[in-house]
Amino acid sequence: MSPQKPLEVYQLKAMRHLQQQKNWEFEGRLALANDKDSVSVSINWRHSEFQDQIELVGPLAQGRLRIAVTPERVELDDGENRRVFNGSADVVLSEQLGVDLPVSSLKFWVLGVNDPGQDYIEQPEGFYQGKWLVRYREMQTVNADTLPKKMTAEKDKARIKLIVDQWVLL
Repeated sequence: MSPQKPLEVYQLKAMRHLQQQKNWEFEGRLALANDKDSVSVSINWRHSEFQDQIELVGPLAQGRLRIAVTPERVELDDGENRRVFNGSADVVLSEQLGVDLPVSSLKFWVLGVNDPGQDYIEQPEGFYQGKWLVRYREMQTVNADTLPKKMTAEKDKARIKLIVDQWVLL
């Protein structure tokens, strides 16, 4: 019997280069919760240098929401209505979804790194940034990199839980 490969351990310093990753995408499962609501969806997130395209699909393919984020605007398309908002994606999404989804930092957090535009405090298994405690429960090897498989982010009563099933670094 061959010995089992040890689980990859989260190390922020070893992952810092991923802040420069311009194009990536992943598929996985996302759970969002606050003191009033909780929702679990499938997520497909495609990131490029100029735009984030996030598709959320509810259980049993019920309810599909496409979110397109650029520095200037946010577009929400649920298949019936397409709405365009100007302003901060974090504020727009919080108002429209009813739960905190800090996309501007989350696009770094999902890669296992802090948002380089904000201060942070390193913690065991993660870091504290923008009032969020971000933790990485499980890592996976993708090409020559180590990327998150399971992560959580918590702020007050808001909680984000992400499981990444498949990564593609472009």
